[in-house]
Amino acid sequence: MAADQAGPLEQAAALGLRPDGGQVSPRVTVILVSYGGAELVVRCLDLLAQHTPQAYDVIVVDSASPDGTGEWLQANLTGASVLRMSENLGFGAGCNLGLRHASTELVCFLNADVEVSPGWLEPLLAFLDAHPEVGAVAPVMLNPDGTVQEAGSVIGGDGWCRAYTADEAELYPRAVDYASAACLVARKQAVVEAGGFCTEYEIAYFEDVDLAMAMAARGRPTWLVPASRVVHQRHGSSSSARAEELMRLNHGTFVRRWEAELAARPAVVGVDEHPHRMTWLRDHAAPYRVLLIDDRVPQADRGRGDPRTMAVLDAWRSVDPRASVTFYAVTPDRAQECAPLLRARGYEVVTDVADPVRWSRERAGLYDVIVAFRPHNFTTVGLSIASAQPQAVRVYDSEALFHRRPEQHFHSAEDLDVRRRYAIEAHRLREEEVAAFTWADVAVCVSEEEAGWARRVAPGTSVHVACYPASVPDAVPGREGRAGIAFFGGFDNTPGTPNEFAVLELADEVFPALAERHPGLRMRVVGADPSPAVLALAARGVDVVGKVPDPQPVLASCLLHIVPMRYGAGVKIKFVDSMAAGLPFVTTPVGGEGLHLGWTARHLIGSSPAELVELSDRLIGDSPLWTDIQLALLDICRTRFSATAFAEEMRGVIADCGVLT
Repeated sequence: MAADQAGPLEQAAALGLRPDGGQVSPRVTVILVSYGGAELVVRCLDLLAQHTPQAYDVIVVDSASPDGTGEWLQANLTGASVLRMSENLGFGAGCNLGLRHASTELVCFLNADVEVSPGWLEPLLAFLDAHPEVGAVAPVMLNPDGTVQEAGSVIGGDGWCRAYTADEAELYPRAVDYASAACLVARKQAVVEAGGFCTEYEIAYFEDVDLAMAMAARGRPTWLVPASRVVHQRHGSSSSARAEELMRLNHGTFVRRWEAELAARPAVVGVDEHPHRMTWLRDHAAPYRVLLIDDRVPQADRGRGDPRTMAVLDAWRSVDPRASVTFYAVTPDRAQECAPLLRARGYEVVTDVADPVRWSRERAGLYDVIVAFRPHNFTTVGLSIASAQPQAVRVYDSEALFHRRPEQHFHSAEDLDVRRRYAIEAHRLREEEVAAFTWADVAVCVSEEEAGWARRVAPGTSVHVACYPASVPDAVPGREGRAGIAFFGGFDNTPGTPNEFAVLELADEVFPALAERHPGLRMRVVGADPSPAVLALAARGVDVVGKVPDPQPVLASCLLHIVPMRYGAGVKIKFVDSMAAGLPFVTTPVGGEGLHLGWTARHLIGSSPAELVELSDRLIGDSPLWTDIQLALLDICRTRFSATAFAEEMRGVIADCGVLT
């Protein structure tokens, strides 16, 4: 009979369990314990062969199957080692036997009723490679209907465990109390050092919980990796009555073995009536829990404060990857597009909350730190959310002094009604910012100038400076091969933003004069969501690039970055990115604030369009000066705005919050 016409048992001899033909040394050994159900074993291994291109070994341990499964597998299964026990000693003992015979760096404990899917193994291996401290990783286990059966599990102080059944929005990489060994990829050495599966347990239940606890106690936690998915059919081999008996027996053993550790955990009670208690259990083991509140999911392509917000999030997790970091998006701006990217990096992202106060009360007492970004988020949501978390350290991250923007408009406006509106807006924002800095236990500014103002209005608050990290490539192109001028900044598809004012002034009053002096000079506008007025520049020969995945390659190809900024506050991140790309820039005094420009300022800062034209003209025409400026800006970027400097600044903020040990 041909293999494709045979039944599952007859196909067993044709299974290709080593897709590489034995040419590549495998990294992982799949260990499968059987007790009857030969067809399930063959089905499982068949799917494994179909969906696992990586090299792997297979060890099947038969736990004295009463139906002859062990004999059949030993006689018919090719491409796998079949080990047979003389009596049914249970799942843990079978896994330990397979573990002793495995010769690979990694082992995968796999139940016969698990169906692996295409691409299941690669994310698990990649995560272990990127996190050498992690002992084991697990996929999300799905029910046959596609719903989540288990996204890791929690352990209560009463010793009982519950699978965490999250919806798609809650799935992100995180450390878990344990994950079922129905599908678990672990470092063999970590399992061995933990003593393997404890032999004190009866045939089934709690052995994998115990193993996770033992590995974690040795600094080898288990992590959930949602990029990997498998289906668990749950074909048990025990009757319900026998399963309940075994579970209760082994529960008693587990409580006795881990009494001290369990004493520090809340019990698993009332989670069906009060689902938010699962959040407590989910995050209980995290070294600290931080909630960050902003009005949009950060997007690196958008410029402005978004890359810095992302850097702040990363800083909170880089101190300890096991930390629980929740990002609360006040307005779900492009959340559907951007939130999955954040979740893939290990962040919980919360959007579309109808009642923020109720949401916070349901998580009452959960957070160690609450961070509110910018005055409007503090006023509309941050203050009320924090009221239900009185234990949390309060942090206000200003990003900029926003009251300075309408003040700048006020001084430049001529119409009295317009000036009055700007004066009212500046007063309102100033009051909000004073309240935010006063409310905070710890505050963050992006420049010493702004930090000085904050210390004056809120003398009881600990104020830090943490600007923005930029990475300078190993090889930065010099002047040769660069061409044209650039404008870089997001627009929000909205008229009247500071960036729109700046780019229109560049196109109307600066670029035409430069183009006359340098025929063939081109202008590029880079930034997400160009407004209609910006898009209209294309009709005048301006290259409106719009959104780019990474602005650095564009900036590295340009000769000069020009931004006639009239309104703004804080450090302008666009110029830090320009420095990192080795791209000299010309801007106004407002644009140059907080950049530590030193002697270069006289070549880069101009107050009027005419001054910007003259400065730009000289940099374009004077190659030695251009090179000197580039080298000086790169040095400023490496010393003042490096990832190392930002990490140290943020570590000071986090330490001030009292969560570091």
